[in-house]
Amino acid sequence: MAYTGWLAGMRTTASRLNAISGIWTPYTPTWTSSTGAAVSLGNGTLEGEYALVGGLCHVRISLVAGSTTTFGGGQFRFALPFACASLASPSMAYTGSALALDPGGAYYPGVSRVLSGDAFVMALSPTAATGATPGEWNASRPFTWGNTDNLSICLAYKPV
Repeated sequence: MAYTGWLAGMRTTASRLNAISGIWTPYTPTWTSSTGAAVSLGNGTLEGEYALVGGLCHVRISLVAGSTTTFGGGQFRFALPFACASLASPSMAYTGSALALDPGGAYYPGVSRVLSGDAFVMALSPTAATGATPGEWNASRPFTWGNTDNLSICLAYKPV
């Protein structure tokens, strides 16, 4: 899906007004694994929504694992509604928040990250002080995922 911002001289249409009004639009993000075995949502729930406001795309993604969800062999990746604009360096990123919940009531704070020019977001544990191994979330990070575990990602980035 391509993003076209509002530019001087463009006609006022319903879709252009929606693009600047920040209306939340549902979308279904694709969940993949960066390497190894594929993830499978099974009977879990995955949803997303986005709003375009002032040249930024605000995104919310939520996943709740089901009893038949499998977590793959690499880092979790979630497709964005629009690809991210390139930044000055390929190692620069747009960042946001991430939160994982283990059913026992343990919360794991994290950071969401979209690298320059990418079309997907990943969540990672920012420090070892959280009790988790630092790095991108996968089947065993920040904990071993299972039934009813869930994650939420929020992010704002500049779409292409």
